[in-house]
Amino acid sequence: MKIKNILISIISVLVILGTVLSCLGFFFVYLPGKEVQQSVQNAVDKTKTLQQAISSKDLKLAKETLVDVRRQLQVVSQKTEKFKFFQKLPRLKYYYQDSQTFLDIASNSIDIGDIVIAAIEPYSDFLGLAGSSTDSAKTTQDRIAFLTQSVESLIPHLNSIETKFGQIKSDLDKIDPNLYPENLRGYPLRSYLMKAKQMTDETYGYFKDSRPLLEKTAWLLGKDKPRNYFLIFQNDAELRPTGGFWTAYGILKVDNGKVTPLISDDIYALDAKFQSTIPAPRPIKAYHLNVPYWNLRDMNISPDFPESIKTFLGYYNKISGNKDKIDAVVAIDTQVLVDLVKVLGRVGVSGWGNFSADPDKRCDGCPQIIYQLEWIAGRPRNYIETDRKGFLGPLMQALLSNAMGSEKSKIPLLVEAAVNNIHQKHILFYFIDPLMQQSAVTANVSGSIYQSPAKMDYFHLNDANMSSAKTNLFLKQKIKHEIISQNGVVEHKVTITYQNPSKASNCNLEKGDLCLNAPKYRDWFRFYVPLGSKLVKMTGSEVDPVLYEELGKQVFEGFYGNKYPLYAQGSLKTSIQYQSSVAPSSQYTLYLQKQPGTKAIPYELWVNGQKYDEFSWTTDKIIKLSL
Repeated sequence: MKIKNILISIISVLVILGTVLSCLGFFFVYLPGKEVQQSVQNAVDKTKTLQQAISSKDLKLAKETLVDVRRQLQVVSQKTEKFKFFQKLPRLKYYYQDSQTFLDIASNSIDIGDIVIAAIEPYSDFLGLAGSSTDSAKTTQDRIAFLTQSVESLIPHLNSIETKFGQIKSDLDKIDPNLYPENLRGYPLRSYLMKAKQMTDETYGYFKDSRPLLEKTAWLLGKDKPRNYFLIFQNDAELRPTGGFWTAYGILKVDNGKVTPLISDDIYALDAKFQSTIPAPRPIKAYHLNVPYWNLRDMNISPDFPESIKTFLGYYNKISGNKDKIDAVVAIDTQVLVDLVKVLGRVGVSGWGNFSADPDKRCDGCPQIIYQLEWIAGRPRNYIETDRKGFLGPLMQALLSNAMGSEKSKIPLLVEAAVNNIHQKHILFYFIDPLMQQSAVTANVSGSIYQSPAKMDYFHLNDANMSSAKTNLFLKQKIKHEIISQNGVVEHKVTITYQNPSKASNCNLEKGDLCLNAPKYRDWFRFYVPLGSKLVKMTGSEVDPVLYEELGKQVFEGFYGNKYPLYAQGSLKTSIQYQSSVAPSSQYTLYLQKQPGTKAIPYELWVNGQKYDEFSWTTDKIIKLSL
């Protein structure tokens, strides 16, 4: 988490510097100022060198280049003094005032760069940066201690970074992008400025929100006393509302950074003890196949991970007798395992075989570890096997052992993989302690449905595979999101294309094949939008839209799969058209919340008939527009 903050801050420095210098360039292209133009161009060139230094992880070059950029901006500042008289001229005074604000932003951006470099320089070897100044720890325990020390020592630096970013955000808020042309000599100036504001807001929010959890590092690592983490495996090949079908679980003890597996078992074994007679909730009755009772494995029907986990734990504690007191729940999906073995290489697990990230032709090139786990858990058998999904504990123990014993060059890659998986919601956290849980919610690592402010628009798509094997392993999606602002109303039309390019598996269990790709895919889908929003039209659902309020949102629900399924090697579309309860404004903000466990989704955003942006939807995203 800490390292992710640092990397984001470095990237943000580059984005903000680039945008600031571009705006200064506009100011002195629009106005006659050849000398200043050249100074700005020199600063731009230095910023490109800085970007190359960051890309190549050359800490020394980055440090030297920041000094050069600061020196060049001082030249720009001196040369702009001759245009001071513009403050007394209509309209031009705004550009001059903005130019001074841009210079302040640039200065604070460089200050952030200096703070970041000073903070990470002592740990450059651990982070895999060029010009290392420390020797990486050699033993597992030394590495744990080193990691703990490095994370905790960065907290004071984040105070300074947060303050600087707060000032940058405040300065950018003073600037009106509408004063600038949309395009200047082919350069999309206004949209770049809007995106700089968006990037700054996101980064500032990330720093500010992460602080409470970061300050609990000692608690997380069990430095004061051991912590028990309930680890649950969400199989995203069978997508469910919180990220995947709950298939296996384990309990890990963390004592002063050292991880010890306590138990590992199959979720079906828990259900056998549970012997549920609880009537299945409406969605399971309506969309699942032949499931009359509510089993533990199906209790994540809420897209809000804490809500689903609280329901689950209420029953689990009764079954287990709470023998191993649980301090927190950590959910992981297959992407976490794939990313770890990509870094570590082939990993052997006693009693379970070898696992790697190599492409496996038996599942159209999916990583071998995924196919192997599906084979272990789901292959047809002519005998009763009581522990077919007890792989989680031994596998995690093997991965952690390999990670801590790996060569130092792999440590930064492992850290990066872990942080990316947290950021992209392949790892979720729930804490029993209310203060720790609030910190997790604030840091956006809890899988909670975001409670957006009244004036912020919101959109969340939630899909659930309802008894269609492991089809999400093959499924592809893309989204086209159109926003129309007219007559004081913001209307959205979101079209989702679902495609299954692979052949269906032979799901005849008597033949003994592994049923991964179902011939027909069945999907329960929900759109979460602000309360008060009004449905205009839904397409692609074979049932009438179901409308209700949940988790502080308006929900539009649909389903396909009985009459009109998604066939293997086929595609279909669903769409929603609705009027948002959030009014248009010059500071319109839309929060896109990603569903845990989903792959990167190509996302097109159109505004008033024009294509505004195209990106890969892997994390929550904030969109700022002037409507």
